[in-house]
Amino acid sequence: MKMIKLLAVDMDETAVNSRHRMTKVTKEALREVYAKGIHVVPVTGRCLEGLPANMRGMEELSYIITSNGAKVYDWKEKEVLYRKLISNETACDVLKICQQDALGIAIHQEGKCYDNSKVQALYRKLAYHGDFKMREAIKDLCGFVKKSGKPIEKIQVFSGKKEKLESIKNKLEPFDDLELAISTSGYIEITQKDAQKGKALEHLCRYLEIHMEEVMAIGDNENDHSMLVRAGYPIAMGNANEEIKKIAKYVTASNDESGVAKAIYEKLL
Repeated sequence: MKMIKLLAVDMDETAVNSRHRMTKVTKEALREVYAKGIHVVPVTGRCLEGLPANMRGMEELSYIITSNGAKVYDWKEKEVLYRKLISNETACDVLKICQQDALGIAIHQEGKCYDNSKVQALYRKLAYHGDFKMREAIKDLCGFVKKSGKPIEKIQVFSGKKEKLESIKNKLEPFDDLELAISTSGYIEITQKDAQKGKALEHLCRYLEIHMEEVMAIGDNENDHSMLVRAGYPIAMGNANEEIKKIAKYVTASNDESGVAKAIYEKLL
């Protein structure tokens, strides 16, 4: 294995456990990686404001990839280094289709999250321990987006029924400029076609003059695939799906067993 210069870490179901908390041992392991002079980059499906508090509070934090690769931030300089966004027009068209089915919907815009349901917004705040701000629900997200005139980082469509998600995904297939992924947690993630964790990570590595062979990446789900196949040393969580495990060079413990810390201590430090 080449000397690792950057550790890219997914957040949900990876660096945080099933209760959406980062364990003390995981946080300490990440601090030790920083102390070795290795960049630690959270690569998350969350928007910027939803970054877990334990990560946000690390003074060493420099770079963040959010909304599945829609944006790359220089955290210290408060600068966006990369953006691949859904156009305002396309976002409105997608939301019109989704709203017809009376589904739970959320959007990421300018680093913030907006929900179309008060219950959904409250659940997000409570389940994620205040990582996300509680905002007034916006029933007509399509009208909200159209009025703002601004592009969108990500759209999430929620349903407890997989067949309903598959139906929505099929309706959105004609949008060939979009990336569609169904999460095992019961929602579709919709981003611009090039808003992928792997492509965003490549851009950041070019900026930092780091080769992808010098990157270790840890993930668990479909939206981590593009990142893991590009990284020199891909690691899958014990709770990862089988496709992710197949492309990994190492499978660590689950997120409820501090698998990120285990991988760091066994394979990096």
